[in-house]
Amino acid sequence: MNLISERIISGQNIELLDLGCGTGRFSIPIANRLGYHVTGADNSEEMLLKARKKDGAKRVNWDMQDATLLSYPDASFDAIFMSHLLHHVDNPSDIVEECYRVLRPGGTILNRYGSMEDIRGDPEHKFFPETIEFDEVRTPTRKQVEELFRKAGFNNVSSKVLVEQPYPSPEVRLRGAELKFTSVLTLINQSAFEKGLENFRKYISNNPNDQWLLEDKITFTSGKK
Repeated sequence: MNLISERIISGQNIELLDLGCGTGRFSIPIANRLGYHVTGADNSEEMLLKARKKDGAKRVNWDMQDATLLSYPDASFDAIFMSHLLHHVDNPSDIVEECYRVLRPGGTILNRYGSMEDIRGDPEHKFFPETIEFDEVRTPTRKQVEELFRKAGFNNVSSKVLVEQPYPSPEVRLRGAELKFTSVLTLINQSAFEKGLENFRKYISNNPNDQWLLEDKITFTSGKK
């Protein structure tokens, strides 16, 4: 929240679009803690239904949208926030160009994502090395995202890397892997998946206090219109 408020223009009545909002993980705290007028947009009605049921959801305007072809008029928002969205589409430039169109002059785009540099050394790629082949194709580097923003017309493009701790214990991360919570785990074959889980379990057993098991590196790339 602090980084979002630092990167986005100051002032009252900030209108922010959370593009690819999912179940509102960020939309709701942005609205409630930062006081922005937030629109949470996603192409999954199922996700939006879950978002609407959460505490604090009434402060957000929930909207069904195709990120590559937004229905909003030009210059509709002061800021656009995205999290783990661009690598899910074939042509991420289509989304970035739409963001540029619907932002007001002086507006900010802020993209939260795991760049290839961030994820290459994480547990999911160490214990399941077959995932690297898939992610090298679909996951951009920081330089590629920055170039994507500049090509769309954004200025003052820069990136910042944060270390987050989303897992309270190694066992929670392991359970997530068992459920294939990271989409790339659904792409590798079953034998590689089972071998990876075995190695993951052994590592936790031998290194239960390794902080690396709890952390993720996340990049935030921003630009101004």
